[in-house]
Amino acid sequence: MRRGAITQGLLMLVLLAAAAPAHAQRTTGEIVGTVTDESNLVLPGVTVTLRGAGVAGAPTVVTSETGAYRFPALPPGDYTIEYTLQGFATLRRENIPVGVGAVIELNVPLKVSTLSETVTVTGESPVVNLASTTVSTNYNKEWVAAAPIRHFSFFDLVNSAPGVSATSTLGSNSSATTLGSTTNDNVYAIDGTDLSAPIGGGAWPWPNADAIQEVEVLQLGASAEYGNVMGAVFNVVTRQGGNQFHGDATYYGQTQKLTSRNTTVAQECLGVSDCPSSGLPYHRDQWRDTTAQLTGPFVRDKFWFFGSFEYQNDFDSQPGTDPSAPAKSTSRRVFYKFNYNITPNHRLMHGYHNDYWAFPGVPTASIAPSAVALFHGDNPTPNLVYTGVLSSKTFVEARLAGYYGKDSGDPLLPGEPRVKPHIINQDTGLISGGISSWDDEKVWRTGVSGKISHLADRFLGGSHDLKLGVQYSTGGQDSVTGPNDYLYIVGGRQSYGYTRLPWHAGGLIRILGTYVDDTYRLGNTFTFNLGLRYDHSQALYPSFPVLDASGNATGQVSPGNDDVYHWNVVSPRIGATWKVNQAGKTVVKGYYGRLYRGILLADFTDANPSVTPRFIFDILPSGARTNFDVVSSNTNLTIDRGFKDPYSHEAIVQIEQELMPNLGLQVNYVYKRGYDYGGWQDIGGRYSQVPYVDSAGVDASNRTLQLFSLLTPFSQSTFQMTNVPGLFSRYNGMTITGTKRMSHNWQGTLSLVVSKSEGREPSSTRSPATAQYGTSGGFGRIGCGGACAGGQNDFINTDGLLLGDRPVVAKAQVIYNFPWGILVSGNLQHQTGRPWARQIRVAGLGFPSRPTIYMEPLDGSRRLPALDLVDARVQKSIPLGRPGVFLDLFIDALNLTNSDSTENVLSRRGDQPDTFGVPSKYVYPRRLQLGARIKF
Repeated sequence: MRRGAITQGLLMLVLLAAAAPAHAQRTTGEIVGTVTDESNLVLPGVTVTLRGAGVAGAPTVVTSETGAYRFPALPPGDYTIEYTLQGFATLRRENIPVGVGAVIELNVPLKVSTLSETVTVTGESPVVNLASTTVSTNYNKEWVAAAPIRHFSFFDLVNSAPGVSATSTLGSNSSATTLGSTTNDNVYAIDGTDLSAPIGGGAWPWPNADAIQEVEVLQLGASAEYGNVMGAVFNVVTRQGGNQFHGDATYYGQTQKLTSRNTTVAQECLGVSDCPSSGLPYHRDQWRDTTAQLTGPFVRDKFWFFGSFEYQNDFDSQPGTDPSAPAKSTSRRVFYKFNYNITPNHRLMHGYHNDYWAFPGVPTASIAPSAVALFHGDNPTPNLVYTGVLSSKTFVEARLAGYYGKDSGDPLLPGEPRVKPHIINQDTGLISGGISSWDDEKVWRTGVSGKISHLADRFLGGSHDLKLGVQYSTGGQDSVTGPNDYLYIVGGRQSYGYTRLPWHAGGLIRILGTYVDDTYRLGNTFTFNLGLRYDHSQALYPSFPVLDASGNATGQVSPGNDDVYHWNVVSPRIGATWKVNQAGKTVVKGYYGRLYRGILLADFTDANPSVTPRFIFDILPSGARTNFDVVSSNTNLTIDRGFKDPYSHEAIVQIEQELMPNLGLQVNYVYKRGYDYGGWQDIGGRYSQVPYVDSAGVDASNRTLQLFSLLTPFSQSTFQMTNVPGLFSRYNGMTITGTKRMSHNWQGTLSLVVSKSEGREPSSTRSPATAQYGTSGGFGRIGCGGACAGGQNDFINTDGLLLGDRPVVAKAQVIYNFPWGILVSGNLQHQTGRPWARQIRVAGLGFPSRPTIYMEPLDGSRRLPALDLVDARVQKSIPLGRPGVFLDLFIDALNLTNSDSTENVLSRRGDQPDTFGVPSKYVYPRRLQLGARIKF
């Protein structure tokens, strides 16, 4: 009676729960199948027993009247299944790998036998996905432990996936494009907790890579369980405890003596005064990364634990910067997870992560260290998950999770003041002075979710795996920002600048989503994935204190707005799988989905009434400031209440083939089309088109362009954030992926993506080193700095290739186990360089400052160099006498070929001849990383 009450109460919690944001929390896989006899007649009543390190005891189910069985909610790992029925030989299937999100379909025949015999089959499980049209890549614990990566954060793992292109390989970059989607379209999750910031969608807490069990990168074909995501889901599942004590401790180290050089003296000294004759190459000051993990039982089969700690120092200097003042990144990451089995069928999991971090911007030859900021803070990330197996056909899950970050932005150099002018030399493109702004910020996200899954194996002529879920979340940002004065050098002297007071602002989002998903198996040939999702989303901002010049509250408050805009959207998903042959080794699939991005604060917080006005002023030769004019204030910014949710159509045609046991090939054609991106429109000013001859600067074409001139005083302009006509994205691509499971001493993932990514997005005016973002940014605005000075001229020559277009992306990750405990692994990638185009600053258009305008289309005729990186590891494992105790010694060669690829140019402006097209932001040179790991 008591157990029934517990079950009913927990089920009620699930049905009333409302997700950590409206994204799915997928951290497990499942095994399903049908048991038949040798004549293919179904066998009800077969006892099916599961064993594995990820489950307590030996869970058992009995096949239904249709011979079906199911083991849901299995942590990633290897499992053994045993099938027993009187009159038949017992069948044991061993080493069945289950990954995150995987549905392993094992249809097995039992052999008639009057003897007590057992047939054991090892290492045979399907490598094609028969149950879903999702396109995903999983990296298991073997790759996580052996990957030759920088080991800065978990991004080093997820960025290896097919078609994923990191915005930068340098510093603390945490954004990436994937198959044409913007960096705002992705979702980052750890153990089901959405880490995506409500500001712009980037990941916030960063877990220790050595605490990871498996990484899933879900790129295409998302079911209705996934809401508010148009890109990839980067799903990190951490390790958990078990019935045995295990532990490991690892040290990674780099030194300057083990670091090569991939730049010349001329490149290093460009724009650097008093540069030494030996140059200023990349300098490794310190790299120390130490981790420790421990796992085991508090109570066997009842209460397990896992704990992890990381201590990381990353100190270095980029080419062209002073090696005596390195940028210093530090991380102290803690993590624990408790798994408690209330009963064999009812489980609780509680996890907690925090990351005490300090990450600097990246000084380069064009940015003085004094102008670089240091960002620091921490991100407490707790979660609590209940999983209940109510029967062999029904299970439920409820989740409470969130993260609560606090961070600040200060000068990188000790002793530098927070308040100091930020100086931009328009003649050379060089930046000096102080940081652009200081800030103190809180960012958070809290959510609860619930879902119920039920297997109906006799309905409408087939079986149905039905899922029903409800998800609710809220998130926000609360920040104090202190912008420094911007001073611009033109013609050899400071000629104009911008200034504004500090402000206190932010915003909130609320999301309620519900969905239904059905995996409908029609016979043994067809499977349909049918889903429908509804999301209600709301944007708002509260009242905030008005600040004085020192950042202190004045006693006044700004007005709030509890409905900036809201959305009600319905998202259908449909997929179909055709099993070409009965063995299931060849599968043809198709998928269509209408996917929505969801609310991001970056679209509307600029219009918060507490944000202070921005003034432009002239600077006299004497240094005095004069002619102050307002160029941006909340009086000329509005938000369209009818602003619609950006969305995309996504379609896939796929062929999946098992080439041989443990080796699969997947070929996909991918089509995406994005609509309704946000930008700014001037609804108060009047413009006319005027001819302009491109005759100035490097590579002048002498062509005549029609530019936009502002006819009315700037004070009459009002900029509205809305769905700007002319913003869109279009992606066509072919992906080919080969996956080899660990067998015969090796495993690997090889991929090739050939594609074209085009359109016009808010980021289309930005440099090739900028993230390909889809939030409104400054597109179409005037008067808020270099990022938004063009107004209508932002449409000139920007409808071409997108910022993240890379026509060819090829990658390979391979592990080979040689005799004598020697392991070799490789991580290789080739990516076409990003496009860029020539610009000119044009005077005489009536704008407060001269806009920078594209003089040529983004057609790929100018690109950064290709990114070609080879990383490799050689490892020797030494037994230490006691069973299961080993010492691993390894060396990682990062950028083995010492590539000198670059990620930006100093200037795209033809009127800056000294720096136009000059390479900048060099990839890290070859580094040898020494490591040791003891494990038991």
